Amino acid sequence: MSETIAVGFTLNGQPVRAQVEPEMTLLRFLRDELHLTGTKNGCSTGHCGACTVILNGKATRSCLVKMGSGRMEGAEVTTIEGLAPKGKLHPIQAAFIEHGAVQCGFCTPGMILTAKALLDENPNPTEEEIKAALTRNRNICRCTGYVKIIEAIKGAAARIAAGEQAVAPEAVLVEEQADLPRLRRDGLGLVAGTTQYSDDLLLEGMLHGKILWSAHPHAEILEIDTSEAEAMEGVALVVTAKDIPGENKAGLLELDQPAIAANKVRFIGDPVAAVFAETVEIAQAALDKIRVDYRPLPGVFSPEEAARPGAPLIHEKGNLIHHARIERGDVEAAFEKCAVVVEHTYTTPHIEHAFLEPESGVGIPNEDGGVTLKTGTQAAFDDRKQLSRILALPEEKIRVIQMPMGGAFGGKEDILIYQFLALGALLSQQPVKITLTREESLRTHPKRHPARMRFKTGADADGRLLALEAEVVLDGGAYASLSVDVLENTLVFGGGPYYIPNVKLEGWAWYTNNVPCGAMRGFGVMQVAFALESNLDEIARRLGKDPFEIRLLNGLDVGLPTVADHVLEEGVVGIKPTITAAREALQKLQIPDPAPGKRIGIGVASAVKNIGFGHGFPESSGAVAELDRSGRVRVLASQFEYGQGARASLVRLAAEELGVPADRIEVVWPDTAVTPPTGPT
Repeated sequence: MSETIAVGFTLNGQPVRAQVEPEMTLLRFLRDELHLTGTKNGCSTGHCGACTVILNGKATRSCLVKMGSGRMEGAEVTTIEGLAPKGKLHPIQAAFIEHGAVQCGFCTPGMILTAKALLDENPNPTEEEIKAALTRNRNICRCTGYVKIIEAIKGAAARIAAGEQAVAPEAVLVEEQADLPRLRRDGLGLVAGTTQYSDDLLLEGMLHGKILWSAHPHAEILEIDTSEAEAMEGVALVVTAKDIPGENKAGLLELDQPAIAANKVRFIGDPVAAVFAETVEIAQAALDKIRVDYRPLPGVFSPEEAARPGAPLIHEKGNLIHHARIERGDVEAAFEKCAVVVEHTYTTPHIEHAFLEPESGVGIPNEDGGVTLKTGTQAAFDDRKQLSRILALPEEKIRVIQMPMGGAFGGKEDILIYQFLALGALLSQQPVKITLTREESLRTHPKRHPARMRFKTGADADGRLLALEAEVVLDGGAYASLSVDVLENTLVFGGGPYYIPNVKLEGWAWYTNNVPCGAMRGFGVMQVAFALESNLDEIARRLGKDPFEIRLLNGLDVGLPTVADHVLEEGVVGIKPTITAAREALQKLQIPDPAPGKRIGIGVASAVKNIGFGHGFPESSGAVAELDRSGRVRVLASQFEYGQGARASLVRLAAEELGVPADRIEVVWPDTAVTPPTGPT
């Protein structure tokens, strides 16, 4: 056992004296020893601010403070749990609710404590001073864009200046119309730090898991030796592909991905083994004892390489994931009639979702021989289906419950740790937890597809679009994930919200030895919108037209089809009113004078995105409302909440439709044993 030291300090007004390892961080001490889980762990490297506490009056990232550093002895520490009396809200917490500054909530405790330290020092900060404080402490919010956070801090300053001290939660919501709730009631737990995310769960007898990832982007696995790891004290279980009782196949659309790599690895995020032990430290030490003998293979790292004759095969079927095409009219003849033709090739890179909460979950063995998973997922029913195949269990013996999530944006749809949670719980017959580090998360989960796009767009002298020809090439990475649907979307929405009579669009998605690519907000639309809108801007410049007018001229009207022949129907707002509203807002905007030698650029762009997957992909959803004798309503729905306000929307819908006050409506978290089946959200 490591040498320990005695440290004494004041925490939330109470004295604390503890024997600790000098290298333990304050973050780990708060979460693991004191179980104060309102302080969040987003990175452990001081880059995100989610772990912020107030240390001796200053906003401080607790992951950077070592218990033995000398900073802790005699210190005064405030965490989110100590900000307000029990059952009350601090004015800053109330302001965050009032101003809608809370989405997924994972960054919120850190934001609030940075705001508290700022307002203690500067009771009336300017917007620039608020920005400087958040920047100085590296408080990152992936969801909001910071506008509402800054408004909330200003609002909190006004509340405090008016003498407000502690606020009853009901008082924050009381001004709402009960039947039309505007504020997020689930935000009360988020601002107080009491909402539990997956990594906040602590169960009796729980084992901690760590995953061994591939050391190579492309290699054969010749041998895996886990004997040293299994012999270590404190290790309960080592899991490899040989422990899978069912099929070693996973994938949302195509079963091309092993649940655990057995014979081959195809990117550096392929899982090879997992260790479950009494502590995270023991599990990591055991992981280092696993010996894997690889035979490296030539890699393919771009679609261009993958498409070459004789390229190394990533999968036996070949390197092409999917090919698609849309054609309408006579493109060649239409280009001949154009007054202006613009043709360019555009590229976009991998893009990370950057959700603040790394992947985490808990697996619990059931008495009936099944397993329950509590985890941040966007696809509980798809997870259950995949686990049924892997575990050789009927779906009714597998229960997946969605936990509150610190963001997702499409990045938590694929299987990543769920197979290990299930296998660990079933094989050990103990609860197990896995939480990825930020490095592991970045290394493994699917990204937005890199794209190479050739777009050729033609218009007449008035700027009316006559023809579009496009070629889209996507890097799908090592496994198909949702590449088929994303590629289809790039073509379906390749013409944007415009009427273009003659079109020819073609796309390819290729396997490479890069990280897989899958769902991300926009789902293929963002890449092609960038290309098309760039061409439209050049057409406007060449014709001397206003970029707003070019878009209004070509925007879809009711009855006109998109490039995929989807017809705009009555009742849909359409793009033209949106463009007009944007132009009017720009005209009212107070644009500051630029600094010397600088110019302020103003751009305009439009895009269209469907609801759900689209293009004929089977989708379903449903909800059940239960009324009890007291008049309370329980809404059962599987719309996955990860900060976008799905649960608040369901409360509002139920209040409107049923005429029940919002405070008498409960929305149940998605649960495969309770809520109706649905696809990914």
